[in-house]
Amino acid sequence: MEQDQEPLVFPYNLIKMGKDLYARFKKVPALTIPAGAAIVGTVFYILLTYMMDSCLVTIIPPFLMLTVFWLFDIKKARMLVIAGVVTCTVLMFVEAFFFVGVYTGVEPGTAFSDDAGMVLTDGTVSPLRGDDQTVFNYTVTVHVNESTPISNISVVIIGLDEWRNESMMPGPRNDTLAQFYYSTTVANPINQYVFWANVNGTWYLAADYIDGVEAGVIGPVHSSTWEIAKPMLYYSAIQAYVQFLLIYVLLVGMIWWTRRARRMRETQLEKWQAKQADAAAHAPKDEAKVPSLSKAMGLETDDSFVCSECGTDVPADAKECPKCGEKFE
Repeated sequence: MEQDQEPLVFPYNLIKMGKDLYARFKKVPALTIPAGAAIVGTVFYILLTYMMDSCLVTIIPPFLMLTVFWLFDIKKARMLVIAGVVTCTVLMFVEAFFFVGVYTGVEPGTAFSDDAGMVLTDGTVSPLRGDDQTVFNYTVTVHVNESTPISNISVVIIGLDEWRNESMMPGPRNDTLAQFYYSTTVANPINQYVFWANVNGTWYLAADYIDGVEAGVIGPVHSSTWEIAKPMLYYSAIQAYVQFLLIYVLLVGMIWWTRRARRMRETQLEKWQAKQADAAAHAPKDEAKVPSLSKAMGLETDDSFVCSECGTDVPADAKECPKCGEKFE
């Protein structure tokens, strides 16, 4: 039997040691706040990796922050707010780092129209990377016969803070297709593009399609990582400090108000109980006199009463209880 129980000693001691370390760890805010921020930042990076297009990415972080710090025994409103500010700073850098990686590693894409005839195809920009001095060439192919009218064909260049709708120039054309092009420099470090064209009276859009939803094709993108990082830090800071922190502070404020309301109720109850106890202590003793059972049944004619301390029948003129010695006024 002893040999069967020995293997259990090691995991039990390991679990106990882990609990002890966790208990000591929770008592040091200088460790719990950075550790909590690191945990939330790691989970946030995973969410961005696998759920970037989901609205949960913008909802989960504030609730995750509160849960982690609560488990780390940080429950005072002031410390929770400090922990939230630190964590939102971490989330800002995590998000900026993630999207800088997305844009620096982007591959060339192609725009096309999502229609049965695939009227617009091969919408591209070349080169994909450059800087604000690079001339970028946009091209798109329209599949029509030589006599089909084509009008208002343009490329829409979508930057971070502006968009441009530029008319394209006609290129080579034969009896099955026509090509159009447009060349320009682009100041924004991160851009997307789509193509519009009116072909024989019908409008067509050439874009990228993600799960059946039209989206801009990424490009061109500046080659400098720092030029990409600057706007990413700006937009990440807005999301971290305006969206995440605002929701988080509202949650902490609700907890603080709930605690304050509970303390107010407890204080009021304590005052009421103290007032009742004070009133009982100053009440005259004769107010506590209770008629005896025999008198209540009509078996006694004198004014006897029951002692409030021991319940003994006491004559009306008694100054003290003959049994327990309680004094009467």
